Formats: sequence, structure tokens, C-alpha cells
Amino acid sequence: MIELLNQKKVRADDYLSVLIVISYLVYAMFFHLGAILCLAVYPFVALAIFGFLKIINGLRRKSNYGIGNVNKILFGIIYIIISLIWLNFLLFQFYVPSQIIISLIALPIMIAGFAGIIKGAIIDDYSIKHRLMNIFVGIITLIICLLAFYYLVNNFLFNIVVLSLTLLLNILSRAALYLSEYGLSLLHIKNFLLFFYIISDYLLYVGRDGNVLLAKIE
Repeated sequence: MIELLNQKKVRADDYLSVLIVISYLVYAMFFHLGAILCLAVYPFVALAIFGFLKIINGLRRKSNYGIGNVNKILFGIIYIIISLIWLNFLLFQFYVPSQIIISLIALPIMIAGFAGIIKGAIIDDYSIKHRLMNIFVGIITLIICLLAFYYLVNNFLFNIVVLSLTLLLNILSRAALYLSEYGLSLLHIKNFLLFFYIISDYLLYVGRDGNVLLAKIE
């Protein structure tokens, strides 16, 4: 329950929520079509992410519910397939301009950069090294996304690669940040899976023997 009542984490989420609203309003001023597409694109992107997390959850080795795990994996795959089909239809069948597609990708990545800065600056439960790293990564992310917004180049693939690498950098830095609260290192690849449990409403407990225990938040 300590995790749930952490006031600094709640405050960080509140600040981020305000920034999300402001970012969307500013984005809508410059990309009218993009602002409309956000309402259709982002829910299906979220569905795809949810499907991925369902698959991760279904692959848990220690679960005793074999059939339940298979169902989670199957539903996760179905969610991802439905999302990809819809996104392909919406963005490519209607010939949405490449600049709008880039802006739709850059907006959530920019928000991820804001999240890194806010969480690194406010929440002192994480190690200082990883807090500073997330602030630095967040600043770099904002710069890259602003360049993508205001200096769009004609090379669509170049933008996709740069933004994808920026997103990967944010995922790794955020995973390292969250794991540092439990004294765990991302250098151990097996710990990376725990990051997905943390963002999937699981609480982590590190026992005296060093074993990691998971508890689902109901």
C-alpha cells in the first residue's frame, strides 16, 4: 500500500496529466488533422500495447493457470492484430500525409520525455543516478521531437528510425529508473521483464533472499 499512497508519485502523475492536456491543445493548433486522428489512432495503439502486456502476463512461468495463460496470450495476439489492421487502414488507405504520421508518433514520445523529466525531478525513491539519466534523456527527447515537429524532412524512414530509437531510449531509461527503487539493475536482462509487471499494476517485493515477489493490484 506504500506504493499506492506515495504522494510524490501522485503529484508527478498530476503534473504529467496537465502537460498531456496542454501538449494536445498546442498540437491541435498546428496539426488540425492530426488532432482529429489522435482520437482514433491512440486508442488502438493503447490496445496494441495492452495486448503486448497481456502476452507478457500470459508467459509467466510461475502461474498455475495454464489455460488462463493461453487465453491471455491468444487475446493479446488478437488485440495486436486488430490494432495493426485498423491503423494500417486509417493511416495508409486514406493516404494520410507523412508529416501527420510523423507528428502522431512524435507527440506521445515527447510526452514520454516530459514524464522522464518530471519523475526524475520529483520522485526521490529512485536512485539519483537514474533520476539524472532520465532528466537528461527527457531533455534530449524533447529536442528531437521539436525538431521532428518544426523541421520535418521529406525522408519518412529517417524520421521513423530516429523517433523509434528515441522511444527505445526512453523505455530503457524508464525501466532502469523504476527498477532502481527495488535495488535492481537493468544490466541483468531478466530484470527487464519486471518493468512490464510494474507498469501492469503489479507490486514488487524483494525478499531477504534476493528473490523478487509479485503481487497483483486488485
